[in-house]
Amino acid sequence: TDMMNDETARVLAGVLAERNQGVVQMTLTTDDIKHDLAHLEEIASISGRPLLHNVVQAFEEKPHVHRRQIEWLERCRERGIPVYGQGVTSDAGFTFTLEDWNLYDDSEAWMEACMGNKAERLAKFADPARRQALKENLPATATAPLGTVTILSPRSSTTEQFREMSVSQAAEVSGKHEVDVMLDIAVEDDLDTLFFVAPPQGNSELLKDIVSYPHMLFGVSDGGAHTKFLTAGRYPTETLTEQVRDNQWVSYEEAHRRLSALPAQLAGFRDRGVLRPGCPADVVVYDPENLKVLPMEVVHDLPGGEWRRIQKASGYKNVIVNGEITIEDDQQTETYSGKLLRHGK
Repeated sequence: TDMMNDETARVLAGVLAERNQGVVQMTLTTDDIKHDLAHLEEIASISGRPLLHNVVQAFEEKPHVHRRQIEWLERCRERGIPVYGQGVTSDAGFTFTLEDWNLYDDSEAWMEACMGNKAERLAKFADPARRQALKENLPATATAPLGTVTILSPRSSTTEQFREMSVSQAAEVSGKHEVDVMLDIAVEDDLDTLFFVAPPQGNSELLKDIVSYPHMLFGVSDGGAHTKFLTAGRYPTETLTEQVRDNQWVSYEEAHRRLSALPAQLAGFRDRGVLRPGCPADVVVYDPENLKVLPMEVVHDLPGGEWRRIQKASGYKNVIVNGEITIEDDQQTETYSGKLLRHGK
């Protein structure tokens, strides 16, 4: 919830303490960073349970942000406060059209323009009377700065000239404001223009800071949200290929711990996440040299025939769940042998 007050969070943390169960994952962003961090420490201290701090992300232009977060995480550990970091370790960017995009909620003007069906959005983006407010209230998170957005795939002869330009390049060529050129292209293409924006951390040495910190979880897949423009569920394969095999930032053993054992431990599943006698385990068998993320594709497999973007992977020999093979040589066997775990059991 975005509405919970501090006292409610304290009461819920107290319930976790009474039960000695559960895990807290929190995103807290106000204008008072000292209050935010102190409140996170307080919730973790009251509950005595692990708290995942959302999110630790590297920004090329602001490396001090994630480094200060890691320093804070380490200070918490030194004082016995069980706070862990939820790192953004995938370099999946956003591939989107303005027909579906809904991550401009940090700007009221853009949020309102992105609401409604296709016809309603088209009318809003085409409305000259709205443009000034959109220019004065630029989104500051998901695609910031706006000029870095790539015009990946125009859909008309008029807009084809801007293919694979950034919005800032298109603005320079056309002599328009960045907002005007982006929206004019989208409107001309009936909102079917495909845009792309890379994540702020990329696959840089700054990301190494996050990957190398031993008390940081890998991710974030966003749990199936934003399926029309994000495929960040690929992060386990990215971890093993880019961060282990190619960059050698961590070992395979450490990557396995952070992808499997640590999440299970924090969630309270004490006998899961490891290959150990007496512990139930699903098993993944892969070929590290041939492991890779496959290109993005669109599938229509949601209720009502709705679509989403996915990325599969190759290099997986077997996935064995409850003793049954669910993936063999990268292909699903249509066996669904998983069971739901509750309360650490």
